[in-house]
Amino acid sequence: MPSRAPGDDESQPSGALRLVRPEIRYFVIVPEDDPGAASALQGFSHGITRVDNLVRSLVHLPADVVEFALPEPVLSGRRVNGVASWHWMPVALYALTELVVSAEMPFWVMLTHDPAVASAVDAWIATQHYKPLHISEAAGPGRANAHTVDPDQLRDHFRALLAQVAADEPELERRLVSEGLEHWKGRPARDFPVPVPGHNVTMSNVMALQGIGFRFVDAGPEIPADPEDYQRWIAETANAVLDERQRSYRSPALRTTPAQPDLYVTAPALFAHVYEGGFDFPKDANGRAVRDMLQMMQRQTGYRLTGAGRAWASSLKSPLAQALLAMRRSETQIQVAAAGLAAAGTLSATVRLPPGVNRAQGTVRQMANHARSEKIKPAAKLVKTFADVQHRLNEAVGSTLGAVIARSETGVKLVTDVPLEWLPVGNLPLMLRHNVSRITATPGNLLIGTLARSQLLHLSVEAFREVLVISAIDREDPIANVLLDALESWRDGYEGRITLRIVRVQTRAAFVAAMNAYRGAVMIFDGHGHHDQASGTATLKIGKEDVSIWDLRDEIHVPPIVILSACDTQAADRSHATTANGFLSAGATTVVASLLPLRAADAAVFIARLVWRIAEYLPAVTGPNGRAVLWSEVMGGMFRLLLVYDLIFPLLTAGKLTFAQYSELNMAAIIATTNQDPNWWDATLTSLGEHLSEDSGTIAKRAARTVASSDAIRYTQVGNPELIVIKSIALLEEVGYDPREFGRFVTKPSVEKQ
Repeated sequence: MPSRAPGDDESQPSGALRLVRPEIRYFVIVPEDDPGAASALQGFSHGITRVDNLVRSLVHLPADVVEFALPEPVLSGRRVNGVASWHWMPVALYALTELVVSAEMPFWVMLTHDPAVASAVDAWIATQHYKPLHISEAAGPGRANAHTVDPDQLRDHFRALLAQVAADEPELERRLVSEGLEHWKGRPARDFPVPVPGHNVTMSNVMALQGIGFRFVDAGPEIPADPEDYQRWIAETANAVLDERQRSYRSPALRTTPAQPDLYVTAPALFAHVYEGGFDFPKDANGRAVRDMLQMMQRQTGYRLTGAGRAWASSLKSPLAQALLAMRRSETQIQVAAAGLAAAGTLSATVRLPPGVNRAQGTVRQMANHARSEKIKPAAKLVKTFADVQHRLNEAVGSTLGAVIARSETGVKLVTDVPLEWLPVGNLPLMLRHNVSRITATPGNLLIGTLARSQLLHLSVEAFREVLVISAIDREDPIANVLLDALESWRDGYEGRITLRIVRVQTRAAFVAAMNAYRGAVMIFDGHGHHDQASGTATLKIGKEDVSIWDLRDEIHVPPIVILSACDTQAADRSHATTANGFLSAGATTVVASLLPLRAADAAVFIARLVWRIAEYLPAVTGPNGRAVLWSEVMGGMFRLLLVYDLIFPLLTAGKLTFAQYSELNMAAIIATTNQDPNWWDATLTSLGEHLSEDSGTIAKRAARTVASSDAIRYTQVGNPELIVIKSIALLEEVGYDPREFGRFVTKPSVEKQ
């Protein structure tokens, strides 16, 4: 049996070898998925909130038919680089009839909770030539019991399926899956050294360790009320995951498929309008009890919801208040299960933050207001407010959990509504210290859909040869040509390596046409963005029209990478219905969006430098003797270089640095960030201090002012940029892969729209 299995996630372009894919596809079937009937506090369909146990149970089952034939170190390595994540998807019952099992991907498992849904799934399975295994919490003939299912039941079912495929299509290559099923011996088991409370705060880390064979003794669901006890258990289990992960970092496979983020940072959240106003309640005793319960949720700071006095007592007695509490409990449990499975799929640790982190939103709102009125308020106001935001975030996270976050080596995934990108880690915000991406906690259905997307998207550098630029600014606007002029001025840096398909649009219809005519990897939008606080609606200005991407999601083809050079496209102080989330719901893998308003000239230079970086950096890093790179690293490096530019360019224009000194500092930063040197910022500050003859204290203050005012902190990566793996054809050939197994251009996986 080979010690390394090829990635299970590459598409098969025309001319590639036809083979039976090893991955197992898990479908969690829910009774309904009506967005209008979503849960009131976070926005989950009620069907999905009932299947958290099924989602959690997947860690005990293999991600593919090769997994149980591999030694534990290889299994852990495949988790770390995302090759062996679980492929699962929530599917509404009405969509089941659209699914067909194929000979090339025959290993399907259907999971159900509801008896009526289970019966409907049985009927659908009967229509399939290659019949999936049905695992259910509802007993019935032909179903595996969800509480007692043995992985060997999957093995036996899949062996029979493979024999059927071999008889039907003998020309399909199936040696890999045949060997996997033949040598299937189960996952090596280890005992975790101490009992762990079966609590939501530890569940994700327990799942990650269970996914590589750890067994746990449950210490019971309760943790003492002291917040430090919660944090201690979170830190202990998270550090255990990080320690296990460390053992995989020497794997040569990481050169061709880099490690996924090693840390998830999660925080439960309510809809913004729930925090701000809540709901209208009846004026009777039940209504007052529900209002009191909601206020306790809004004000909750610790891991345990508690109250006191008459309000707490009446809430405990009120059926409506208890129903609200049950709803919140179910929302939290499915978020924990889905985020836990995503983290387990890459052997990543999880730091679960307390709800009190959301109370930083008031200071965040002040920061956003200052940013929107920079022309009439002194810059010092913005610097002070940013320091206040960082203080509030740091205070909510605490030193124990902060120390775990600081351990990250390969990136951080945020599952939160509050902009934790700004959390201070040393002398930098988290987003500049590490490669950071985020999924918003609201709306819940989009959260689940984005967390469930684990399929790596392998792109060659050639996929970036053509970049779509849609300019939507009204021709009479003073900044109509600012970005286009910047691209023209940087033409010498990318011409011959990248073609820009520039399309100027002035109407909704023209925008849709431009999107649908493009099949490349990257779309850049140049225009105005707005997120109305009163209505909660986010729009892009197309000419003179305000257009919501949420309204277009069924009309447009969206490339995997969307870059929005527009204000407030992921506004830090607004609702969940952001423009960036709209593009994710329409099929984007990742969106570069703005937390705050952008300055036109600075944003234009940033985009021009990004195009140059794609042209220069990607071929250099991924070429012969090079390595693969994740898109999250490409953008993370851009943000760092933008910060350096904002630090040194004003000094050049003020005559405090010579051009030679400026060039030296800039080139050193490029080299350091390309080599992923963690000391890139400190090295820059040390060199700058020498050039300016300033002491370390003076330089530190200058650096803090630059960070707070830089556009580098105004951007964020939304969605799953780390799933995009960029490789050269030369690199693929060098390590023995058949390049035909990797699409040279974009191959877009199907998307379940939530």
